[in-house]
Amino acid sequence: MKKRYISSLIFLTFVVAVSYSQSVSFLNTPSDARTAAMGNAGYVLSSPFSVQYNSASIMPENESSTGVGASVLLWQPQVSDATLFNVAGYRKINNFGFMAGIRSNKQGDITKTDDHGNIIGSFAPSEYSLELGMGYSVTSNISLGISLRHLSSQIDQDTKSSSLASDISMLYHNEKLRLGLGLSNLGSKVDYGYAKYNLPTRIKTGIAYHFSLDGNHAFITAVDAFYQLTPSYSGIASGLGVEYNYKRMFALRTGYHYESETVGASYATIGLGTKFSALSLDFAYMIAQSNNPMKQTMLFSLKWEK
Repeated sequence: MKKRYISSLIFLTFVVAVSYSQSVSFLNTPSDARTAAMGNAGYVLSSPFSVQYNSASIMPENESSTGVGASVLLWQPQVSDATLFNVAGYRKINNFGFMAGIRSNKQGDITKTDDHGNIIGSFAPSEYSLELGMGYSVTSNISLGISLRHLSSQIDQDTKSSSLASDISMLYHNEKLRLGLGLSNLGSKVDYGYAKYNLPTRIKTGIAYHFSLDGNHAFITAVDAFYQLTPSYSGIASGLGVEYNYKRMFALRTGYHYESETVGASYATIGLGTKFSALSLDFAYMIAQSNNPMKQTMLFSLKWEK
């Protein structure tokens, strides 16, 4: 007897959230609560999670030489248990930077029934990505980056697929200004056997400017713009954010993230962070209308950089 699947509210919420049925759309989900709180604008900002979005961003000389981080994204925790875990890090040696990371996307349970509605079990779809990256300082102001990733997606016990993808990026930087340009998620289609899906490939660009009022008060403004190339789901996405930092110990952040209807959802963001020595803890919260799949989504990240 042919089986059919009835999604719980948990799964329905998650499917809507991952950009309207695009495959492995979690690849474009923020990993760092710092930049997530800035309207998900931070393509050119350095982070232990840089391997997941811009491997060139760790290369400026004023950035830390070593960093590791872990984060957890709770997708609408009031109504779902969909969770995205991230662990990543980097190490710079002379003109080179080496990075690695892993992302695990755990969705809510799906109740499985037969054609008569009898429950025959449940299954929690999952996805993960293993990533390696390298950055290189061409000059004191220009850096290049590349990332390679292995993707795996399992939507049922008998339905799974894997794929390979890559990112390339370039960064211009000086003491106050950063400009970046790149391509993300270039690779093979995700094939579940009955259908093939394109990766959420994007052209990305970003700019950030740092300025200080005095030794105690500093600001960073960031603007990102993306164009998604995926057939049938092409469109633009952008982010605008600002960070206020007091004595490099306490930070307040806010921003707005926009995506066209064919790409995903738009939402406002707020967040805060604290840093002690090399350790930092950050939090981001998404603000949206009740019918928006990003409403009340939150992200925590813990990072060590030295």
